[in-house]
Amino acid sequence: MKKFWKITIGVLLVLIVVGGAAYHERHNIRRYLLVHQRYAKKDILTTNQIKLNIRPALSTANTTATNRLSQTYRRELKQVKVGSTHARVIVNPYKTSPLAGLILVKTPAATKVRLTVHGDTAATTLTKQLKGYHTQHAVGVLGLYPNRANRVTLTFTRQNGTTTRTTYTLKTAAAPQAIGKNTLKTSKPQQMALGTGNTKLTFAVSSLGYTYGLDAQGKVRWYSTKPLSHVFKQLANQHLLINTKIKASDAKSNALQETDFYGRVYHQYNLNGLFPTKTDPTKLATNTVIHHDAIELPNHNLLLTVDDGSKKFVEDTMIEIDRQTGKIKKVIDLKRILPKSAYEKYDGTHRTDGKIDWFHQNSMYYNRKNGELIISGRNQDMMLAINYKTTKLKWILAAPQKLPQSYQKYLLQPTTKHYRYNGGQHAVMLINTHQNTGSKIDLEFYDNNVPVTRGKTAQSKQWSAGEIVRIDQLKKTVTKTWSFGRTLGKRNFTNIVGSSYAVGKGNTLIGFGYADNGKRSEFVEVNRKTKQIVFDVDRTGFGHGDWSYRAQRMTLYPGSAQLSLQAIATK
Repeated sequence: MKKFWKITIGVLLVLIVVGGAAYHERHNIRRYLLVHQRYAKKDILTTNQIKLNIRPALSTANTTATNRLSQTYRRELKQVKVGSTHARVIVNPYKTSPLAGLILVKTPAATKVRLTVHGDTAATTLTKQLKGYHTQHAVGVLGLYPNRANRVTLTFTRQNGTTTRTTYTLKTAAAPQAIGKNTLKTSKPQQMALGTGNTKLTFAVSSLGYTYGLDAQGKVRWYSTKPLSHVFKQLANQHLLINTKIKASDAKSNALQETDFYGRVYHQYNLNGLFPTKTDPTKLATNTVIHHDAIELPNHNLLLTVDDGSKKFVEDTMIEIDRQTGKIKKVIDLKRILPKSAYEKYDGTHRTDGKIDWFHQNSMYYNRKNGELIISGRNQDMMLAINYKTTKLKWILAAPQKLPQSYQKYLLQPTTKHYRYNGGQHAVMLINTHQNTGSKIDLEFYDNNVPVTRGKTAQSKQWSAGEIVRIDQLKKTVTKTWSFGRTLGKRNFTNIVGSSYAVGKGNTLIGFGYADNGKRSEFVEVNRKTKQIVFDVDRTGFGHGDWSYRAQRMTLYPGSAQLSLQAIATK
């Protein structure tokens, strides 16, 4: 027996040594392939090299952790005694959403539940009607105030119409000071787009820091403790898509998560950001891979704006990843679509790492009607459309300067004289999609009014604005139909970041994210017809770099989001 153990231990030691050597060998091979990159042509990486550089991988660390919490609550629900007064009340059930709660309760008869989160006013009281009759209830609560004993009422209605109510208290801690100060300047709730039950909040989406939601009175009603960077989107299944860090100690944000307002994680994709440096390509440095935007495609895969691992260029590539596996299905390199002169002769901006940010893609929108992808590139002062399947260029909205003759045919022609072109714009989206017919589309975007490469006028840098243009894609014409921001003047001029989104009731929510040279962000909801401001909040006192990249109006209780938590009760 003693001899047997000596042999076994010896074999194990050999395996460990061999395995360790194999790991280091693979590591060295990978570093070699990252340093000695393969190019399809000058400065354009091969598709396989880009896939190798980024290498998305599914991670189960956070999904496992939140699934365990769900299992815990499921067991606790079984142990709860029947009766609303015996409920189990939990604050921050998934550990990253401090203004969320969970109420586990059993009723003697099947009931449906109506949730009321009491606010300071009628417009800030949030309500949600849950579907279905049950005897076991896992009621998710969203929209609590920080640093308060919140009152939450559940109204239980039996199938015969009998109704009872119970009010619970959910105590929360103070919000982080790093969120800054939000000062309400204007609030006209009846004219705001607050959604059913006032559940729509104004979300300040961080460039790198705290993303949070404000109610109609400018009070914080949701935030995540995760450091979020740029991406905060709602998916077709009502989950959230966010970009965060793999580990809290990481300097870069390279984890794409499918999550929700409670903090549960359904999928996580970790991306490799170890790329060659420009000054010494034999050395590798960690970079942020997903830099500004991510959207869901009709096939439910995810399209991401990425750094592709080039030693020379950044922010000019997109990848489509498979939702289930994380594998890269498609690569779009904008250097293959736009003229060489755009990236070979670019000198509009300079980065500390020496890499060339010639395009700086900051947003995209997929047009389901014709399969076209609309793209915004800040540093080319350009919006353009490509056929997503073929990547063939369809049109360009930009001033004509510095575009070679072969690309002039793609330019949209203004229908009016003295047309002011967009400069350094952000946040492209289509509106009136149900009304538009034929070749005409209405494109909304945030015009920073900062000419980086083309389109400079005497009005440049004097203000920033939310704008809408009508594009006739067949005739290749453009007409400006709405603009708001000029009257706010230089106070709301933003050199970088910003957004302009239609939010309902004929209103647009504009995020002036980098006002006062990045010391202030302002969120303004304005009626497009009357140009009356119905909501206005100033954000100050936040850290450098944590300015609000976008302002978005989103509901805390989208579709069946509440019912998905109810699944805890029924499994």
